[in-house]
Amino acid sequence: MRIKSILYSSIWILTLVSMLALESCQSDARNSTRIPPVIKKSKAQWEKDALLSLSDLISRSIDLDVNYFKRARIYFDQEQYRPALEDINEAIDEQENVGEYFLLRGKVYRELGELDKGLEDAERAEALQQGSPELYVLLADLLQAKGRFREASRYLSHAMKLAPYDASAYYVKGMLEARQGDSLASLSSLNYAMVNNPRMLRAYIQSTIINRRLNNFGQAIVINNRAIQRFKNIPELYYERGEIYNVLAKPDTAVIYYQMAFKVNPNYTEAIIKLANIELYRGHYYQALVAFQQLQKTSPQYPGINNLLGFCYEKLGDYTKAREYYTVALTMNPDDRPAHNGMWRMRRNEMAGSQFPSEEGNGDEYRSLDSARVKINMIQPRKTINMQVDSSRKAKIQ
Repeated sequence: MRIKSILYSSIWILTLVSMLALESCQSDARNSTRIPPVIKKSKAQWEKDALLSLSDLISRSIDLDVNYFKRARIYFDQEQYRPALEDINEAIDEQENVGEYFLLRGKVYRELGELDKGLEDAERAEALQQGSPELYVLLADLLQAKGRFREASRYLSHAMKLAPYDASAYYVKGMLEARQGDSLASLSSLNYAMVNNPRMLRAYIQSTIINRRLNNFGQAIVINNRAIQRFKNIPELYYERGEIYNVLAKPDTAVIYYQMAFKVNPNYTEAIIKLANIELYRGHYYQALVAFQQLQKTSPQYPGINNLLGFCYEKLGDYTKAREYYTVALTMNPDDRPAHNGMWRMRRNEMAGSQFPSEEGNGDEYRSLDSARVKINMIQPRKTINMQVDSSRKAKIQ
């Protein structure tokens, strides 16, 4: 009996060892055939790797037009429009009959604000049998921006039949509705565009402008905030915020945002003009002078720029510099009335010995005479004089 028990125990141990060996073999087999997990890359890392690979292929002159086109498309998605333009130009130089290339260059020109060139490329892409919704939306957008609304509506209709939920199409739809005076429908379409394509900068800008013009200042600020959070270095966004506060009669805050727009883009003429005009109105002639000097650099033919600079120097008490600018203005137009008036004011002050700019703040700012400080004595009417009527002189009425 004991021998039988020992025999059963041995059989059980051998069976267990066999099972363990078999499981180990199966585990090794599974491990040897298991697919390793895929390493996920972020979009930014993927784009960086793709750019390096494409640059390497281009340096070795492999499929130049295709690889230039692919690299241009990545630059476009990254909103690097100048490098994108350089690459797509190279692609077109290599192969000039590809509709996709002209379509991409048309989109680049649209973002750079070169509407005529963009429209020319879009029409060339259409002639090369490009009939995609992307092309129709681009054509509609360029045509509405140039004021050709009927043609834009026709292309937009084609685009929305092919891609009824395209965010770019809704942006164009919103712009056409705004042109037709339907502000509420326009805001709805622009909102759809922003929700479905949060990178559509123009939708934010136009929605902010429309809300401001409708006096929906709270909503305009909300949309502007969302845009600034996504696009940190777009001067138009800061300019629009300045416009909102300017309409709200808050010049101090408006100046801050005009200055931010100017800081991002020192050649932003509209922001410089608004900044200079507010400072001039507030009597901050030094700040106005700095802004007008920058305006002269960016727009030397700006109407009246020499008179504006001369006026600032005049108010700052620098009559020598003021005369230089007034003289330039008179040389260009001998009948320039503001320049003549400025010369006359300075001669009058010098003759009266009253060349006295009044200091404000830290001495760098000056302001004109504050009429609130001038005491005005009201003229009292003379007392009534009673005069007796001469009865000997009676009026004869015919």
